[in-house]
Amino acid sequence: MAFEFKLPDIGEGVVEGEIVEWLVKEGDFLEEDQPMVEVMTDKATVELPSPRAGKVLECKGEAGDVIEVGEVLIVIEEADEGEAPKAEETPQDKPRQESISASSLPDEPPEAEPRQVEPRPVKKVQPAPVVSADDKPRRKALATPAVRRVARERGIDIQQVDGSGPGGRVTREDLDRFQQEGPPEAAERGTPPAPSAPAQGEIEIVPYRALRKKIGDRLAQSKRVAPHFTYVDEVDMTELVKLRRHYQQMPATGDVKLTYLPFIIKAVIKGLQKHPIANASLDEEKGEIHIKHFFNIGVATATDNGLIVPVVKQADQKGMLELAQEIGRLAEAAREGKIALEDLQGGTFTITSLGKLGGIMATPVINYPEAAILGVHKIEEKPVVREGEIVIRSMMNLSVSMDHRIVDGQTGAEFMNDLIPYLENPALLLL
Repeated sequence: MAFEFKLPDIGEGVVEGEIVEWLVKEGDFLEEDQPMVEVMTDKATVELPSPRAGKVLECKGEAGDVIEVGEVLIVIEEADEGEAPKAEETPQDKPRQESISASSLPDEPPEAEPRQVEPRPVKKVQPAPVVSADDKPRRKALATPAVRRVARERGIDIQQVDGSGPGGRVTREDLDRFQQEGPPEAAERGTPPAPSAPAQGEIEIVPYRALRKKIGDRLAQSKRVAPHFTYVDEVDMTELVKLRRHYQQMPATGDVKLTYLPFIIKAVIKGLQKHPIANASLDEEKGEIHIKHFFNIGVATATDNGLIVPVVKQADQKGMLELAQEIGRLAEAAREGKIALEDLQGGTFTITSLGKLGGIMATPVINYPEAAILGVHKIEEKPVVREGEIVIRSMMNLSVSMDHRIVDGQTGAEFMNDLIPYLENPALLLL
């Protein structure tokens, strides 16, 4: 029985993904949960596993193709129970071999006879008002979904744009250059290129692409769509510093790395329970505010490729050590580039922290479409006044940015004032 695997809902605001690399080819036998294809979205590059065991009948699309959520990505002939891959080709398999599409690996032998290939539907775009490039051979352009979107908005036929990125990938700079100069043929016919400034010294060129580009697009969308306001307050962390140190010395913690984040997550949930509007998102098309009465807390994590946000699901139902273990698991998977798709989905509120490098304050950018994000800064011993005397306390600042369309400034201040007591008196978190 043939099973059609469709590109799943990859996350909030993401409607399409680009095929980066096929990890299987038609005719291969798949194990259940075996990685099939690598797909790049506006959130991250992820491997999609097979939900079934069976034989690959058809791979829809090639590297560089953009697939919309809900489109069929791969067709699998489900295996009967106990079926295993065949060691040798049988006569029954040969017609299947001959129907392999152009997405097969390049080292396969060429077909003996020409085949009839059914054309795939292509989205038509209006070409840009530039010099015609009719003589230019058509080829499949490689580009991220975000770059393709910009090309459509500008009316540029991306097929005519020469990519300067790795592997010929089209970048936004290539689109800018195309609009200024037109196709290469136009430049050859005398169209003057845009003037360039004289070099003042050595310049290192670093490609702005892949995850870094997607992070930039997401942050730009957040700042463009959501009017931010940021509220900053300070927290006396002295008692929490002592409590964490006490926990770290307990045998029950074992090898679990207990950071301050589990305590901060618990305190944030207390604040969200009192102010659920901060745990919401806005659907502008429907004119609806969606208030979430569950707590999936995103934890921004730095990786070699950029910042991503794994999500701790149902954080309110986990204890301190459970939260610490889950945070550690997600962080390790993110840094190794092995984060699962479901671990990036479903966030309702985000926390971002730089630990000892956290500085005094910041204006964190909301992880759109969420309504708020909390910035956690460094803990530092400072002289403060307590009961008329100057004493040394462990102080920390918190910065919360919120979507002003959803959350009022007073609500933001009240949210912070309600979570701070749980950090200053951490015994309250244990009740």
